[in-house]
Amino acid sequence: MNKTKLLALLLSAAMIAGSLVGCGNDQKAPDVNGESSQSSESSQTSSESSETSSTSVSQTKIEYTNAFSIETLENGIKKVKDGENRELILVPKEMEVPSEYADSIVIRTPVERAVFLSSTQVCSLRPLNKDEIFKHVAGVNGGAEQWDAIPQIKQGITDGSIKNVGGDMGEPDYELLTSINPDIVFVYTGSYPQTDIIEKLKELGINYAVDNEYMEKDYLARMEWAKFILTFFNEDEAANNLMNNVNTNIDNMKKTIEGLKKPKVVFASEYNGMINVSNSDSWLGNMIKDAGGESVFEGVPADGLSLSLEDFIVKANEADIIVYTSTPKWMPNKEAILEKIPQLADCEAVKKGNLWQYSDSFWMGIDRSDIMAEDMAAIFYPEKYEGRELEFFVKVADK
Repeated sequence: MNKTKLLALLLSAAMIAGSLVGCGNDQKAPDVNGESSQSSESSQTSSESSETSSTSVSQTKIEYTNAFSIETLENGIKKVKDGENRELILVPKEMEVPSEYADSIVIRTPVERAVFLSSTQVCSLRPLNKDEIFKHVAGVNGGAEQWDAIPQIKQGITDGSIKNVGGDMGEPDYELLTSINPDIVFVYTGSYPQTDIIEKLKELGINYAVDNEYMEKDYLARMEWAKFILTFFNEDEAANNLMNNVNTNIDNMKKTIEGLKKPKVVFASEYNGMINVSNSDSWLGNMIKDAGGESVFEGVPADGLSLSLEDFIVKANEADIIVYTSTPKWMPNKEAILEKIPQLADCEAVKKGNLWQYSDSFWMGIDRSDIMAEDMAAIFYPEKYEGRELEFFVKVADK
């Protein structure tokens, strides 16, 4: 998994209390304000894209983002626009590539050898509940020890069927990558673009697709990128069913907490002597709102997210619930957190035992964002979720 993303994410987790994966210690670092940005490659896409004359059969419903699109043409051919608005033509392997696509970027589907340069992208395969789908993963970035949350990947790296192509602190092993002969490599651009990798893939003649789920401000938009990933495996129906179920779960959550008094909450952590709080206009901030929480820092401008300890404590004292935006791996107990922010010991939320943190699986939860939101609601309204076993949040251990 990408340690560049690890370092940036640990910073961003401190800076914005969870804007962006993503996935454990290895999610892509998000834009501080959760805003999408496009690299200079966007200006090249018009020359790379080809306007097709095929008749459109259907347009995949994309509800939460306009950052990608999927259009089904005649004979099962699909026209996909990726995160850089590049046009990719997906042609079923059983048919010949029509001559009209001679100048297009053509991907034969379903892909059999995919390489993922972000762990959050791999998460999109998990909801299928099909071990078979992981046989099409040829390479990832990160060793077996980094894939506990997805045992199929861990096992594949262990037995050699999946290659760790590297790139943890920069670029992957291109010789190994080339030997895999991938059908597609999934990369990302946005605020932390893999620009050098993309240029090298072009030079090597390796097809790639840009997945920028980490740039989304809406947690459901982040999850909806599963439709983008899964269309390369011809799993469009499964992706649609996934999002339909997610919408139902979120609607039910909102009905469960409707009309209840909103608890005041803090999502924050310390970094370099400053306290950094969640941005209300980020995927995490929007999840907090949907789960019924009211941030005591609501309305804090983007440039005011990093606060002095004194300014932070004034507002933190108003909170009913405090979530320290790190995991037990990094902050194992209350003592460790109080070493960072000693004044938290005097906050009522902490005195009442309402000090929480992310579980170690938090960053590997992009494909379970609805479950994450429900877990959050269970923290805010425990009386409505009595007996629920939380997956993405844990109470901070005393020792």
